[in-house]
This record gives sequence, structure tokens and C-alpha cells, in this order.
Amino acid sequence: MRKLICLSVICFCCVFVSKAQSPVSGKRVDYYSAWTDRGAKVVPMGEIHLSALAKSRYGNYPKTELNSELLIFPLVPNIGFKHQWLGKNTILSSQHTLYYPTLGIKWAKNSGFKDQIPKNADVPHIFTFRNELILSRILNPQPEDCFIRIPDLVLTARVGFDFSLKAGDDNFPKLDYYFLYQRSGSYYDDQKVYFAGLELVGNVYRNFNFSISADYYNIDFGGEYAIESQGKIHWHRDSRFSVSAGYKTYYLNNDTKTQLFLMPVVDLVFKLNHRTKLQRGLFKK
Repeated sequence: MRKLICLSVICFCCVFVSKAQSPVSGKRVDYYSAWTDRGAKVVPMGEIHLSALAKSRYGNYPKTELNSELLIFPLVPNIGFKHQWLGKNTILSSQHTLYYPTLGIKWAKNSGFKDQIPKNADVPHIFTFRNELILSRILNPQPEDCFIRIPDLVLTARVGFDFSLKAGDDNFPKLDYYFLYQRSGSYYDDQKVYFAGLELVGNVYRNFNFSISADYYNIDFGGEYAIESQGKIHWHRDSRFSVSAGYKTYYLNNDTKTQLFLMPVVDLVFKLNHRTKLQRGLFKK
């Protein structure tokens, strides 16, 4: 009788342990990534990240993504690619982007923005090339098979420059709006726009992440510069959809005036073909 009872207890324990382990070893967990489009990490191959304000991205190769700013695309067609060169906890990438702002400038000329572009101005074909190096460091590295994974705390630095090539008649004045001057500086007199920036991203609480960034722009080292700062809180409904809200600040110091502007920002991000990570069990099954 004792043997029968002991055998029954052993069988019950085996069944209980197997049932307790099976959902853990095969459970797919949502991972609320803190990485943004400004970081050095590329989108996983096959994934599409659609954003209202930031870059929309597509992972076309294991270490390469295509990206574009879709909000401005009708007026400023643009296409870029980012390649991840090396790194695991320290990641180095390069980003290269082509812009064609001519359509937007012509639209502004014909839409009543006389304070910026008179109707008799000649707008050439402008091709602007942006090149940048991006270095990201994960400050809280975790094992890949970590049982409970939390979002990375990432510090990112970037440096780069813009230059433009033009074709056609050219006699339009400088665009001196606070958000345009530093982005259009390379359109004139073969100038280049040099920039550098920092970003810190991480987790606030559960499915809430944060990002804060600052960028410095210098136009041909001629004394004109601009500073931009942005901070946002990102709420993740799940790993495929998030909403972010925060602020963006512009400060412009050029030859004629200084400008300071603060505005709210809201963004939505949808992730298509996104695959959640397979959480491993206690024995990595």
C-alpha cells in the first residue's frame, strides 16, 4: 500500500512539473523595445515600422534597413538606408539619406509664403545628401536567454553633415523659419551643414518607455547655429503598437535674428511582421 501511495505521489509530481514548465518554455512574451529610429540598431529583417512623425523603416537585409520620412514625402521625397557595421552591446552604424526638396519649395512659392519665397524666385533642382555615423551603447546589457527581459537603456551619439547639388536657375532667398534654416543651409553657396547629437532611451515603468535627445547644427562653421531638443514618453499597447507624446524645442541663431520655439509632439508607431521573442524556460527548452 505504501509503495502504491509513493508511486502515485511521484506520478503526480512528474505531471505537475511537466505542466508547469511547458507554458513557460513555449511562451512568447511582448518585449517593449526602447530603441528609436535614431539609434544604431536596424529593424529586423522583414519587419516594417510605420511612424507618423519619425522615420518609417523596413528591414530588407539582416543588417540593413530602408527608411523614409513619410509625413514630408509628398513635398520632400526622400529615401535613406542604414547599415549596422558591428557590435552587440556597442553598435556602430551609418545612415545615408537623399532628399529632393524642390517640390516643397515650389509649393511654398505658389501658396502665399511671400515672406519666405517671392513668386518671381527661380527654384533649381536640389538634391540634398545627408551622411551620418551613429554609435549606440547599451548601458544595461543582459544575457540573450535572460528569463525576464527588460527594455535596453541606450545612449546614442551621432555626427554627420549635409551637402547639396543643384541644377538650373537659382535666385531664391534663404528660408529662415526656425525648423527650416538649419535644414536648408546647404542649398546656398555650396555650404555644408554639420551636426552632432545625443539620445538617451530606456524604460520608465512596465510598458512605458522614455526618450530624450539634443542636436546641434552648425552652418559651414560661419557662426550660425541651431539647437534642437526633444523628449517623449512612449506607451506600448503591445509590442506592435505604441503612442508617444512629448515636446520639441528649437533655438536658431543666424545673422539676422534669434528664434526660440516650443511645441508639443505626438506620434504613432505600427510594427508589421513583428515577431515576439520566444522566452526560454528554466532549462533553456
